Amino acid sequence: MMGKISVVMTAYNAENTIAEAIESVLKQSFADFEFIIVNDGSTDNTRSIIESYHDKRIRLIDSDHNYIQSLNTGVKTATGKYIARHNADEIMHIDRLKLQYAVMEEYPEITVCSNWEIVFREKMPKRISEQKISGLLELPLVQLLIDNITINSAYTMRRSFITENHLLYENCVYAEDYKFCVEATKLNGGIYIDSQPLVYKRADDTKISRNRRLEKLDSQLKIKKEIIPFLCKKYEGTYPVLSALYALYIEMLNQKLISEEDLFILFHSLFMKNKETFKNLDSNQKQAI
Repeated sequence: MMGKISVVMTAYNAENTIAEAIESVLKQSFADFEFIIVNDGSTDNTRSIIESYHDKRIRLIDSDHNYIQSLNTGVKTATGKYIARHNADEIMHIDRLKLQYAVMEEYPEITVCSNWEIVFREKMPKRISEQKISGLLELPLVQLLIDNITINSAYTMRRSFITENHLLYENCVYAEDYKFCVEATKLNGGIYIDSQPLVYKRADDTKISRNRRLEKLDSQLKIKKEIIPFLCKKYEGTYPVLSALYALYIEMLNQKLISEEDLFILFHSLFMKNKETFKNLDSNQKQAI
């Protein structure tokens, strides 16, 4: 069944949470969607729980256990104008699809529409996981250099942008969404962050969770290292000094005179203090294409 939005969810051994996740989608105030659920090789009762829902909007796809492959299968199967990501252990706010659809329709320059989230756990008060930035991001690739924004898995994407640019998720341990957004912004995709908390995310303080966080930070660091040379190359026609500055700071980094975080902060500050200049350069580059 085709809808204006394709909700894509992968599920691996999620028998304890998937019912709530599915029901939060089916109860959306915006009803014109297809719901693609990719069973990622589950060995518990996940598949039978999915099959217990008899809603024509649900499309169940079975896949071998490979998260990135299953996620890309869901994205490539989608037929909607927009693709909304959802996780099998999270809950959608009842108006999430309606609000994000309205934003994407009003602003065609937006490629990814994200939002803040509410974190919860049994016997723990709910809290809003606030970010420092909301609205349409200025120089989004520069913003992704620092950790004051988090593009989580609960976002809505413009499918035409994905297909035209052949974008797929890459195998970056626990940072595939971050990598996806970096690649989208390299292609001049726009990012909008809604300050409304539209997703309920389960917190997990287990040792496994902490280990995953460390792996995620390591993956993000590797991705960040790609951003600065890309920016220097992008603007070298007007500002070749950027590449020279980057080479100098890399040498200082190698001599342990500065940290990698110092490098990210420096270039973030440089670009944001001159954001109007670089926004104009971006605009001129787009017109030249």
